[in-house]
Amino acid sequence: MRNRHEDQTLNSDLLDGYNSKSRKGKVSIHSVSLFAAITFILSLLILFVTLKTFNGLLPRPLEVIHERNNPDAFISERAIHDLKLLSSLGPRVTGSYENEALAVNFFKREIAFINQRTHRNQKLEVDLQTVSGSYFLNLKSNPEIHAYSKVQNIVVRLHGKSSSHSLLLNSHFDTVPRSPGGSDDGINCVIMLEILRKLSRSPERLQHNVIFLFNGAEELGLKAAHGFITKHKWANQVRAVINLDAGGAGGKEHLFQISNKQPWIFNYYKQLPHPNAHVVGEELFQSGIIPSDTDYRIFRDFGDVSGLDFAFVSNGYRYHTKYDDFYNIPNGTYQHAGENLLKLTKLMGNALDLPTTDSESEKFVYYDFFGYFIHYKGSVAVVLNVIVSVVSIALAVRSCMDFGVGTRYILCTFASILLGWFSSAAFVALTATIIDLLKSTMSWYGNQWFVFGLYVVPTLTCCCGSILLWNYYNETLNLSLAAQTQLQLHTVRCIWTLLLLLGTYFEIRSVSLLLVPIIFQNAVFIVVQALGLQYSVKKWQLIYIFGTITSCLYLMNVWQLLSTVLIPVCGRIGSDKNPEFIIGMYTCLSTILTLSCYVPFITLVNNSSAVIKLFLGVFLTSFLVITITPLGFPYSDNLDSPTPQRFWIFHTSRTFRNNSNHIVKKNSGFFILNWDRNGPYSLMNNVKSSSRIKSIADDCDDALFCGLPLANGRVLGIKHENTWIPAAQPIIHEPTDLKLILKSKIADTIVRFNFSVTGPSHMHIALSAKPNTTLMSTSLVDRLPENPIIWNNKPTYVIMHMWGVESTPLLFTLDFKVPKYWEGPIMDIAVVGHCVHDRTNVKTPQFVQFLNEFPKWADVTPYLTTYDSWVY
Repeated sequence: MRNRHEDQTLNSDLLDGYNSKSRKGKVSIHSVSLFAAITFILSLLILFVTLKTFNGLLPRPLEVIHERNNPDAFISERAIHDLKLLSSLGPRVTGSYENEALAVNFFKREIAFINQRTHRNQKLEVDLQTVSGSYFLNLKSNPEIHAYSKVQNIVVRLHGKSSSHSLLLNSHFDTVPRSPGGSDDGINCVIMLEILRKLSRSPERLQHNVIFLFNGAEELGLKAAHGFITKHKWANQVRAVINLDAGGAGGKEHLFQISNKQPWIFNYYKQLPHPNAHVVGEELFQSGIIPSDTDYRIFRDFGDVSGLDFAFVSNGYRYHTKYDDFYNIPNGTYQHAGENLLKLTKLMGNALDLPTTDSESEKFVYYDFFGYFIHYKGSVAVVLNVIVSVVSIALAVRSCMDFGVGTRYILCTFASILLGWFSSAAFVALTATIIDLLKSTMSWYGNQWFVFGLYVVPTLTCCCGSILLWNYYNETLNLSLAAQTQLQLHTVRCIWTLLLLLGTYFEIRSVSLLLVPIIFQNAVFIVVQALGLQYSVKKWQLIYIFGTITSCLYLMNVWQLLSTVLIPVCGRIGSDKNPEFIIGMYTCLSTILTLSCYVPFITLVNNSSAVIKLFLGVFLTSFLVITITPLGFPYSDNLDSPTPQRFWIFHTSRTFRNNSNHIVKKNSGFFILNWDRNGPYSLMNNVKSSSRIKSIADDCDDALFCGLPLANGRVLGIKHENTWIPAAQPIIHEPTDLKLILKSKIADTIVRFNFSVTGPSHMHIALSAKPNTTLMSTSLVDRLPENPIIWNNKPTYVIMHMWGVESTPLLFTLDFKVPKYWEGPIMDIAVVGHCVHDRTNVKTPQFVQFLNEFPKWADVTPYLTTYDSWVY
C-alpha cells in the first residue's frame, strides 16, 4: 500500500504538472503530440467507414439446390425469380390494366402453384376481394376524406390448429406511376409468397391461422388495407399484423414501429437472426418528418390491430422513381428479410399470447446493439435512467474533490462547453444560409462525404475552440492538463446526464441514445477512480479511449442509419424548405452527441492550434469545392447509384365557373411540382420553356387551391414554390363530370346536395362553404375532420377518390347549415381528374417536346389532368 507521503508528492506533482501555456518552453508530461491527435482523428474516420461497410453486409442468398440440406430455410432464388416476373409487368398503378389484371393474375397463378404442392396436413384458402368504401384519414398537415370503388385484394389463409385467431402479413403490389416498384413493394410481396411456400409445405401446422394479404391500392391513401380490415370476412380473426413496406431500395429491412399493446412481440423479435430496429426511428417517423405513411396506420386505427411495421430504408434515392427496379436489389436483401420474417411468422403463428391485447400497456424502449436486441418497459427506463444519472453525477463530484476544484470552476467549464455547442449550431446555420443563397444547396445529396467538410468539421472546430479559449483564461489555476481534461470530460457527461433526465421526464424514449454512452463513460471512470489511475500520465487516457469506443461506434451506427433516411428524403420535401439547414443541424447534433466525449482531449494536444487550422482548412476547401466547382452538383442518372431530381408535371386543362355556373375562364398549361429546393433554379437553367413561366397568383384569390391540380393535401404547403407555363390543351380521354342529382331542404336551415362524380381512376374533390354557411356532414364519413385545411381563411375539405377494376361513379351527399330563407350560393366545389396511366395517356407533341427538355438526371413523372370548378 502506497504511504501517505508518497501519495501527497504524486498528487502535488500531477496537479502542478507542466502546462504549456503557463510554463512556456516546457512540454507537459500529460500532453500528446500533434501526430497522435491526427492519428486518432483519422482512426475515428476509418472506424466510421468500416462501420458503414459492415452495415452493408448481407447474408449469402440460398438457392434451390441448398434446400435439401436446409429444408426449413428461406430460399432467395425463388423469391428473386418471382420479383423478376412481377416487375417485368412495369408500373402497376391502381386502376391500370397492369395492376388490376396482369398483377392479379400473377398472384393467382403463383398461389395456385403453391396450393398444388401444399402438404396434406395443411389447408389453404384463397379469396379475391373487390371492395368499395370511404373513411377519414387524420393526417397532421393534410386531413383527407378517402373514397374508393372496386379495388382488389388477394387474400390467402393458411389454417392453423386453432382457427379462431389469425396473424396477418401485408404487402401491396400497386406502384406509383412510372415506377416498376421493385422494393416498393414488390420484394415484400415475393418474400410473402416464399414464406407461404415454406409454411404450406411443412407437415406441422402452426397454432394460429396466417393470413397473407396482397393488397392492390396502397399508394394513394392506403385504401385497399382499409377495405380488408373493415369489410373482409376474415378480418375479425386478426389479432396481430406484420406490415411490410419500403421507403428505399434494397439493404436491410428496418423495424420502425412496434405495438405497445402486445409487449409479448418483443420476446419473439429478439430471437430473429438479424434484428435491425431502433426506437429513434419510430419516434422520428411518428413525428411526421418523414413524408410517408404505411398500411400499419389503417390496421391500427380502423381495425384496432397492432404488431410490427417493417420497411427498407437504404438508397431512398430510388424510392418512387423509375430506378426502383428489380436489378438494383442485392440478392442478400431477400435472404436477410426472408430469414427474419419466416422465423417471426413461425414464432408469432405459434404464440400462445397472440389473442391477448393490453390496451393500457406502457411504451417500450428498444434498439439493437450490434445485433443484440435490447428492450425494456418505459417504467424500467425511468428507473435505469435515474440510477445511471445518479452514478454519473456522483463520479463527477468525486473527481472534483480529487482535484480540489470548486463550483465556480465547474460552472465555467459547463458554460464553455455549452458555448461551443451553441456556437457550432450558429455557425452551421449561417453556413447553410449562405450556401442556400449561393444556389449551391444539396451538394451532399450526390456525395454524402461533403457533410463532413461542411458541417462535421466546423462543429468540432467550435467545440474545440471554446475549450481552448477556457483553458487560455484558466492557465493560472494549479491544474495539470490531465486534471483539466478529466474535469471537462465529466462536465460533458453531466450535461448529457441532465438532458437524459429531462427526456425521461417528458417520456421521450429516444433518450436511450444518451443512456448508452453515459453507461460506458461511467464504467470507465469507475475503473479509473477505483484503481487510482486519475493521477496517471497515460493509463487513464488509454482506458478511457478503449472503454468508450464501443459506445462511440453505437452512436455512429445510429447516425448512419438516420442519415440514410434523411438525406434522400431531402429530395422530396418540397422547394419551400431549406434542406441545407435540416441536414446541417442534424449533422451538428449528431457530431456533438457522438464525439463530444473526445473533444476535451484537445486540451492535451501540444500544438492544438494546428488542429484548429487543419479543421478550418478542410471546411474552407469543402465550401469552395461545392460553390465554385461542378464537384458539388447533387444529381446523377448513374444507373448504379442514381441521385435524381424529382419533378411532377401536370399537363392541365382548367375551367372556372361563376355563381351561375357559366364558364368565365378556360385555359391550359404545364404545372410543375418541384420536389426539392433546387427545383425552380434547375428549371430556369436547364429547361428552355421556363422562359414562358407565368404567375397565377391572382387565381388563388378566387379558385380553390389556385386552380391547380394538386395531387393531395400535403403539397398545398409548396404550391407557391411551383411553376405554371401556358400551353395548348391536353388530350383528355377520361374527362371529369360533376352532376347535381338533387338539392333538397331537409330542415329550415339545412340544405342537402346529392352529387355524382365520374372521371379517371384517380380524382380529388375540394369544397369550401361560402360565407354564412357551414358544411355539417357528408355521407362518406361519420364525422367531418375537426382540423380541416384552411384555405383563404375558410375550412376546406378534400375528398380523394380512386377506382380499381372498373370506372364507378362516386355518389355522396353534403349537408350545409344556412341562414333561414337563404337564397345565395352555398359552396365552391372543384373536381380534379388525374390521368396517371402513362402507357395509355396520349401526349400532345408540345408536351412531349417539353418533357424532352429536362436533363437526364431529372426523374420526371408526367400526368394529364383537368381542373373544373362550380358554385352551388
